[in-house]
Amino acid sequence: MPPPHHSIVYQNVQSVHLKEWFAETLAAYPELLSHPIYLRKLPTRYSTMRAQPVLNWQFWRRRTRHYRVDFSSHLEVTEHVRVRELPREVVVGWFAHELGHIVDYLHRPWRGMIAFGLGYALWSRYMRQAERRADSIAVDHGFGAEVIATKHYLMDHATLPEHYKSRLRKYYLSADEIEALVTAYEEKGHMPDIVEI
Repeated sequence: MPPPHHSIVYQNVQSVHLKEWFAETLAAYPELLSHPIYLRKLPTRYSTMRAQPVLNWQFWRRRTRHYRVDFSSHLEVTEHVRVRELPREVVVGWFAHELGHIVDYLHRPWRGMIAFGLGYALWSRYMRQAERRADSIAVDHGFGAEVIATKHYLMDHATLPEHYKSRLRKYYLSADEIEALVTAYEEKGHMPDIVEI
């Protein structure tokens, strides 16, 4: 009997590499097997990549909920970061981070998802904890080196606007913090305690 595989729906994604890299990354997240996952290319203006539940009838039940990872095709964003042109390690690190968000959503009932969305949008501390938790989950799934590569790429990227880099420093774990997490994980054999939100 063949091993179970994830249900992936690609929307407006032409790049064979992105499809392959997304499927490879998702394969390391067995807890997402029972959930359809969409990878969509959209003209989102304020974020390069984001993960969210799909708002359909399945949203109301955790067990049947669908999720999506969107990446931007908006000119203002792609002027600086064209996802399809990034190195494999950077894209995989980014996908791993976004899938970390989805793992974080799994235990939340629909009211919890709405509360999460409000907290994320309204309180910077809540947003910071959510982003750091997604990084930690990605490291826990074996993507420490890739997440570090993503951090280095974005912080060292010459044309990325300073306000974007400042936001990265404020809300996300740094490459050094990720390296410390990886080291702690390797020494202890399990992920160190993560702040619950």
